[in-house]
Amino acid sequence: IVSSLHIDLASCVLLLALSCQVSMGTPMRMPRSLDSEKCSQCADLSRELVKNVKKLLDNENLFGGLNCSEQRVEVNSKTQTVLACEPNTDMNTRCSGQRNTTFSESECLRNIRIDLEHYAASLQAYKQADLSSTAQDTQNLLNICPSTQWVSSSQVADPKLTSGDPVDQRVHLCKVLKGFHLRVITISRAMGYISAGDHRK
Repeated sequence: IVSSLHIDLASCVLLLALSCQVSMGTPMRMPRSLDSEKCSQCADLSRELVKNVKKLLDNENLFGGLNCSEQRVEVNSKTQTVLACEPNTDMNTRCSGQRNTTFSESECLRNIRIDLEHYAASLQAYKQADLSSTAQDTQNLLNICPSTQWVSSSQVADPKLTSGDPVDQRVHLCKVLKGFHLRVITISRAMGYISAGDHRK
C-alpha cells in the first residue's frame, strides 16, 4: 500500500510539474485581427496613392507656367497625424530593445481618416482640372480599409480651391497637393507599421 501511495504521489508531482511547465512556457501568440490583415492591403493602396499625388505635382498641364516647387506646403491643420502615428521610442527604450508601448493605433487611425476625408473632398471640389482619379483613389482607401471605418467625421473641401481667382486656386492646389503628398507618405508608413503588428507584441 505504501509503495502504491508513493507511485500515486510521484505521478501527481510529475503531472503538476508538467502543468507548470506548460503554463510558464512561451505564451501563445494570438492571431492577428482581421483589421490588421486588411491593413496590409491599405498599406499597398496608400503607397500607390503616394505615387499618384506625386504625378499630379509633376503634371505640366496642371501647373505649367507655375513654379510649384517654390510654393510652400499646406497640410490639413485640423489633424495631428504625424504625432499620432509616430512610434516614439526614447533612447533608453531603443538601447534596451524594448518595444514602444505609447503608440495609439486608434488615435492614429482617427487622424488618418479625417485627413483622407478632407483631401478627398478637396480634390473632388476642384473644378479647374480633372482630379477625379486621385480623388477616387483617396476615397477607395477610405472605403476599403476597415481599420478606419468605425471612425466618423464630417469634412468639407478647402474653400480656397472653390472660390476666388482661377490662378489663385491653382496656386493653392499646388500647396495643398504638396501637403497631401507629405501627409500620405506618413499615412503609408503608419499603415505599414500597423500591418506589421509590432506595437501589439
